[in-house]
Order: sequence, then structure tokens, then C-alpha cells
Amino acid sequence: MRLTVSKFAKLADTTVRTLRHYRQLGILVPSQKNENDHYIYVNADFKRLHEIQLLQSLGLSLNEIKVCLDNPNYSFKEIIKVQEQSLRQRREAIDCSLALIERIQLLTEQDQLNESNSEILMLLMNSMRVEQAQKKMLQKYVSIDVIDQVFPEDFSKQTYLDGKLFNLLLLVHRAIVKDLKPDHPFIQQQLHGIFADTPLSNFIFNDEVNNEELYKNVKPYESLVPKHTMDFLKEAFEVLNMKKNSSLTN
Repeated sequence: MRLTVSKFAKLADTTVRTLRHYRQLGILVPSQKNENDHYIYVNADFKRLHEIQLLQSLGLSLNEIKVCLDNPNYSFKEIIKVQEQSLRQRREAIDCSLALIERIQLLTEQDQLNESNSEILMLLMNSMRVEQAQKKMLQKYVSIDVIDQVFPEDFSKQTYLDGKLFNLLLLVHRAIVKDLKPDHPFIQQQLHGIFADTPLSNFIFNDEVNNEELYKNVKPYESLVPKHTMDFLKEAFEVLNMKKNSSLTN
């Protein structure tokens, strides 16, 4: 069989443009030409094309395919093994991304989105993205019970805490817009309402997590939050903590 590029493309259910691209990359270059100096495709080129398409279906890039096909000792069995691991990792990453999107979409139902709290949602999603790293880091300093309270595996509990954090960041945003200070009675009342009877309250005011080394390791995660927001929260929680300690001593 001797076919011009257009006839080969039609028979192989591909495009002339694709075949030309493959030829430029050097992964499918016909070895024959006709009397008009045009490339001619033969049976062996069908085999090569099917190999390329198979490797593409396994997730290899064209550059990776070229490396494989140019290596006379390449092992298809080894490629399958490597790609299986790669695809499983990719699937895990996709599943994690979809889970984050689901959590964020649930939060959007709480409030009508605008430019300000869209930024808050991005901040929260970035925080969710590093939760596993934070859990691993905290294991050195606090009990598993505390970690489970802050990062629950139960989806309903997780969603509940996501809502609390969303409301907290929204409160800070509104306070800054209205020029309310962290010690303002309204801010303190709202802050207490957000954290009352939640596991987050036990974590924030728990002596178990009062550890200088822990705070040092947590420092990089603070960069996820804008500095003005972080400064506001620190001051607001200091006031709230003082009030809590004062009520306990009275």
C-alpha cells in the first residue's frame, strides 16, 4: 500500500496537519517518496501511527513518545508500569481538586458573591489545599484528638467548620471596610458567636498548642492570609482571650 498524506490521513481517521506535525517532530516520518517528491505512507506507517496513538492514550506527551520510539531498547511493559503510577497520582490530584471545589461551592451558597468575598473564597481554598501538610506538621505538637477536631474527616463537620472560617474572614473584611477596630464590642461579640461551642475555640485557646516551635513552623502558612487580615485576627483573638481569662477568674 502506497498512500499520499491526504489519503493516509483519511484512512487513518486523522488529519494532514497532525501527520505533518508528527513528521516535524520526527516521530512519524515516511521512508518513501513518489516521483513528485511527495511523502508516501506504507503499511509500516500505520503500525507506527497506532503506537503513537496508544502511547498518547496512556498519557504520554509527544516528546516523551519520541524518546520512547527512538530508543531501540524501550520496554512497553515498563512504560505501562510507569504510566499506571503517574495516572493514579493524577487521578488522586483530580479527586482532591474536585473535593476542594465542592467544599467551596457549598460556601458560596451562604452569601451572595462579590469581588471582596470571592477573594475570601480563594484564600480559603488555598488554605484547604495545604491541610494535609498542616495535619502532618501538627502531629508533632498536639494530640490526634485536637487535630481531628480542627481537620475532621467527617464531611458534615468539615463543612460546618468551613462555614465558620468563611464567616470569620467575612467579618474581618467588613470590619476593615467599616473601620472597626479588633476590640470593638460588635467585633468581639461576632467573634465569640462564630467560635462559641466549636472545636476551633478549643484549639485557639488550648494551652497544649502554646508552643514556640509550633508557632515557628506555622509561620509559613500565615503568608496564605493577607497581612492586614492576619494582624487584625491576632489582635482580635488576644482581646477575646483576655476577656475569656478574665471571666474565668471572676
